Amino acid sequence: MALLPLMAACGQQSDQKQNTETAKDMPKVYSISMNEICKEWDGQWQGQTVASDGCCYFGSSTHSKSHGAGFHKFDPTTYEHTMIAEDMTLVCGEQDTPSQQGKIHSPIVEADGWLYFCTHLSNYWDEGIANYTGAHVFGYEMATGQFRDYGIVKPRYSIYSAIGVDPQRKKIYAFLVPFLPELYENDGCHLYSIDMESGEKEDLGMVVEGRKAAAFWFFIDNNGKVWFTLWKRNYEYVNDRGNLYCYDPEKGAIETYDDVLPKGQLIDGTPVNDFQLTQRAWTWLSPLKDNTKCYFTMGALGGGDERLWLFDPSKDIASGEAFEEVAAIGSNYFQTAVGGDRLYFIQYESLEDERNLFSEDEREIDPASPEYVDRKLHLRSISLAEGADHGVITDHGPVIDQEGRAARMIMSMSADDKGHVFTYGSWHVNSFKEATLQYLLFDYPGGDLYKLLKRGEFFTVIDTNK
Repeated sequence: MALLPLMAACGQQSDQKQNTETAKDMPKVYSISMNEICKEWDGQWQGQTVASDGCCYFGSSTHSKSHGAGFHKFDPTTYEHTMIAEDMTLVCGEQDTPSQQGKIHSPIVEADGWLYFCTHLSNYWDEGIANYTGAHVFGYEMATGQFRDYGIVKPRYSIYSAIGVDPQRKKIYAFLVPFLPELYENDGCHLYSIDMESGEKEDLGMVVEGRKAAAFWFFIDNNGKVWFTLWKRNYEYVNDRGNLYCYDPEKGAIETYDDVLPKGQLIDGTPVNDFQLTQRAWTWLSPLKDNTKCYFTMGALGGGDERLWLFDPSKDIASGEAFEEVAAIGSNYFQTAVGGDRLYFIQYESLEDERNLFSEDEREIDPASPEYVDRKLHLRSISLAEGADHGVITDHGPVIDQEGRAARMIMSMSADDKGHVFTYGSWHVNSFKEATLQYLLFDYPGGDLYKLLKRGEFFTVIDTNK
């Protein structure tokens, strides 16, 4: 668990000043091509935050069997992009393994000047899963540029994908998930804690037995309780249709509140009855600064509940009193962030499209097709402050950058209190120099294949003041 200096961790540091102009001279939507740095980065889910130093820290992920995730920093005052680590597999010391640490598919959370996040396997085909060593938990000290590798939490298990910190008790929490059939058929998903100082790891108990699962977010309240839900779009659970789970460190046990989460509704109040669309799981979450409450949504990739909620664990959970509806915003997913007193989210211009389209499929549509032309993504927001405009949706316009490129899918997003919204996602490309080179073995089981796609990965800053 030694500290890893930045230079030793990634071989070299890349300080890329994308533009030396001041922020006020920059366009409203400014993007940086990630694939001009690494062709194999092909997506990013979660893995982004605005830290206390005012900078945005973010990951860049891959499905490659030869290249892992990147870790980056962007300063909105200078528009300077710094690549902290190009390949987290190297930072893990696993460059000779046949399965990469290909993703930072977790929240990035901060405590006492450190950022904490975890890795996730890159290649989902049989060879990659069979050879995966296991997910690492990392700390990154912003002042020194050093990584601390807490190591593999549970051998051959990934983290999918929640991580959280309790700075008072010096604990890190992670949701461990097996992807190898022999593991999830004979075991299941576990909640773990890691001591920030000693690195000691503790299995706090099995959450789901005998199957894969996912928990995307933890809410760790001011009493140190760890609250979470289970994602339901891809998985079904025998005893969970709307459960809320809580690990209480005082009791040392995981408690289950059965079937308590709100039932799904559309923006106009129409009930959502499709089980997979109703979710009844936290698909986006943001705690209040004092950690007494948290905002959450239960949208999905095409459908789901269309409201913003506030969860207050001090109120009665079984009766529903703990869940307060804040606003009706339409369907959403990871492309959501709190900045200051505003909630920002990205949706298709048509809420009907947002409700029915799976953006991961839509990003593959040829940009010359009519379907693509008619489906623009817009940045929208609502005020969270009390007042006349509380909950009123503001449309900040289509997400089109300084070179006329259009966003096609956004699944990683954060915001600051100065009106900056940061995104990472798949965009239209103006040249193949900007395009993703994606590894497609799982689509072509006969052999290795890389394909240059008609889209690329871009990090973007949107200045809503302009």
